[in-house]
Amino acid sequence: MSTAAAPNDEPPSTPRDRDLLRRLATGTAGVVGDAFLRAMVRHLAQAFGAELAFIGELLPAPATGRVRVLVSWQNGVELPEGYEFDLDDAMPCTVTRREGLLTLASGAVDRFPGDSFVTNHELDSYLGVALPGAGDEQVGYVALQSSRPMDPDEDELAVLRIFAARAGAEIERRRHQASLRVRDAEVAAARARVLDAADAERQRIGRDLHDGAQQRIVALGHLIGIARRRLGDEGDPTALELLARAHEEARLATAELRELARGLHPAGLTEKGLGPALEALAGRSPIPLHIDALPQRRLPAPVELTAFYLASEGLTNAVKYAQAGVVRVDVSTRLGEAVVTIADDGVGGAVKGDGSGLAGLSDRVAALGGELHIDSPAGAGTRLKAIIPLAPWRSAHEPFLEFGHPEDGGRGERNIAAVIAGEKTLSVTLAREWELEGGAPRVGQRLPVMDHSGRRRATVEVVSVASVPFLDVDDDWLEPADVGATTLEGWRMDRRSFYATIRDEMALLFGEPGWQFTDEEPMMLLWYRCVADDRDEPAS
Repeated sequence: MSTAAAPNDEPPSTPRDRDLLRRLATGTAGVVGDAFLRAMVRHLAQAFGAELAFIGELLPAPATGRVRVLVSWQNGVELPEGYEFDLDDAMPCTVTRREGLLTLASGAVDRFPGDSFVTNHELDSYLGVALPGAGDEQVGYVALQSSRPMDPDEDELAVLRIFAARAGAEIERRRHQASLRVRDAEVAAARARVLDAADAERQRIGRDLHDGAQQRIVALGHLIGIARRRLGDEGDPTALELLARAHEEARLATAELRELARGLHPAGLTEKGLGPALEALAGRSPIPLHIDALPQRRLPAPVELTAFYLASEGLTNAVKYAQAGVVRVDVSTRLGEAVVTIADDGVGGAVKGDGSGLAGLSDRVAALGGELHIDSPAGAGTRLKAIIPLAPWRSAHEPFLEFGHPEDGGRGERNIAAVIAGEKTLSVTLAREWELEGGAPRVGQRLPVMDHSGRRRATVEVVSVASVPFLDVDDDWLEPADVGATTLEGWRMDRRSFYATIRDEMALLFGEPGWQFTDEEPMMLLWYRCVADDRDEPAS
């Protein structure tokens, strides 16, 4: 029989200890979702002295008959969260699903000899309850397995059924939320496609205007000028005056077409970035346009273009309506968002009316999943502030390393300082994040090191790269000190907790509403050396 210790090395539970079942309500009060499910299996395992307690979700079609472990509590028996397996008649879980309840104080090994998990770990006692879903559907089950006898009484089974029903409701809620996220992702993707198509068409029209109509009008102006010179001063005064007017009209038409083409899609933005495009806008402005701040790395293309349109519209309104003396532009990043602020010192009173430029910009920002705020009190200037999420629009453009977040207690700053000092030479991240940046970095490639506010702090050169499943990241690959930990197991626990905290953000980033971090998740191990301290050296 197994000699695994009871949870927390405490002695096996007694009938008195089983009062924990009746205190499940206290242990799970105030928590929902995965936190409730984890608290539930932990209290159940402690109540019965089980080596293993887990909740398995019955996957919907087309994966009918397959189970995914949502949460698990383990003591000497390993069944990781995220693990999937197929049900068959050799398993006690199959009986639980079929009959709704299975209690075996002992004899599980003899009854289910084909279940290698039960036999290998000598889990001779089994307690399983199905989780009801909508109508008569089952959505999963909760199971406890132990090498020691578990013999619940009727009161305990009644309490267990009550909490099984709540667990089933939580799984239904998860599925509903996942469905909503899928729908939201589909709507966002559709909006993005429309936006991309519109931007591409604007760029094409601008290019056609420049290469077609604008060039023809320029040629027409040259021909008119040649005609005037050939007529000389002896020509018909009326004809000369008409040619002069025609030449001026051609010049004005050329200027207007040039501005129209720039408004459709700013020249050089795609190739050179937001900074040069805004500088060119400032150079043509009749009032000062100050660029107070820009991110030290390229933003995703749709976000850059939107920031430019905001600046252009804000400047146009300031010149035409606000009687402003100056306009200021500030573009920054924070917590995975771009924040674009355009402010003037004019008379205020701007409104987002139907069909206005501000209304169109508000729709554009909304299509990117963001919000546009307009603050324009009378006599106090106008301030446009757009907040746009970056995660859905990341691309393979200019990969980077980022450390920290505003509430990390300075951990990100310490990591950056360690990178610059040459004390930190390894980062372990999700491999799928690098796939969004064009794939694994190349040996010899230089990457900017950014803080959470988007400031470039250093440049590193890649020395070595490896992709390893999370569970296989052991002392053959790194030492605990390499990742700022005392033990690798402590580091693993910290990583599991961290990715559970940001799961929704990662699911949105990967376009997988049901994503969750598992031990099989590929991790990218990136070794590097610092080659520049706080310099704006572009990544190669």
